[in-house]
Amino acid sequence: MDDGRAQGGPLPFFRSLRFRVTALVAVLIAPTLLYLRLELPRLAAITLPLSLLLALWLTSRFVRPLEALRRRALAKIHEPTPSADLPLQGSAEMQDVAAAFNALLTALAERRKANEAFVADLVHELKNPVATIRGCADALAEAPAERERAARLSRLLKESSHRLDTLVSHFLELARAEAGMLHEARERVDVAALARGLVVAMADDERFAKVRFTVSGAASARVVGVAHRFESVLRNLLESAASFSGDGGKVHVSVDVVEGRRVEIRVSDTGPGISAEDLARVFDRFFTTRGREQGSGLGLALVRAVVEAHGGAVSAASNPGRGATFAVELPLAPAG
Repeated sequence: MDDGRAQGGPLPFFRSLRFRVTALVAVLIAPTLLYLRLELPRLAAITLPLSLLLALWLTSRFVRPLEALRRRALAKIHEPTPSADLPLQGSAEMQDVAAAFNALLTALAERRKANEAFVADLVHELKNPVATIRGCADALAEAPAERERAARLSRLLKESSHRLDTLVSHFLELARAEAGMLHEARERVDVAALARGLVVAMADDERFAKVRFTVSGAASARVVGVAHRFESVLRNLLESAASFSGDGGKVHVSVDVVEGRRVEIRVSDTGPGISAEDLARVFDRFFTTRGREQGSGLGLALVRAVVEAHGGAVSAASNPGRGATFAVELPLAPAG
């Protein structure tokens, strides 16, 4: 029986077609391959020098200036007081990098000066109670003290030791807060409920019996952070406002959720207000207008450190003679 292949069926046809297509492709491609073979050395001779020139241009424009800038920046490590004087040279990009380094060096210099001033203030603050304790000890050692004199010296010793203990405790709290409180557990805290509770406690405090406290705002405002740190922030602001308001004064606290993204806490008082000069320094460490006997000057500095460690910001505003307002902004806790 015939199967078609003996009759010149489809198989020989396809073989013939494949041969023709292959031959056609070879005819079309062969000249191109031959052209490339002949032109490749010429192309290489042209592109190689261009590549070398491009590499040299990139090196002169970016690599060498960057290396020089790196050496100058590393040399700052060995300077006792690095100055922000890196030259703004080279391309615009290199000048931007040098300017960024100078800005960083300026910020570090300012922080160093602040720390030096802080240490100087701390030493000054510690000297007073230490000198009192030493003087009382010398007086007790010189001769037997009468009962009245001994009682006065004992009172001075207690007051000085208490002030010293308070100063050291506040200093340690401030140092931890400025370091970011990295090892303190954080949780969801309802600062609106915390504010209401503190207002009730402050109203019952006999020190502020003649000050009127009020609170308003959101029923709930949750943030993420260290609960006792938020309590310290609110207590410091409330006590400061109450002490300046005086008898018959008013202190108002408002807690609001703004734009569904942040919590704003405002503490306002009816005190004498803050002058423009003092307003610029109100959050500085050891700055106080109440006298050293009534405060350490670290309360508002601690407020700022704690708030900033939680990703927030604090500010103060005042019209002299019309009271002052302290505003704290914190990120709202995610829903859930």
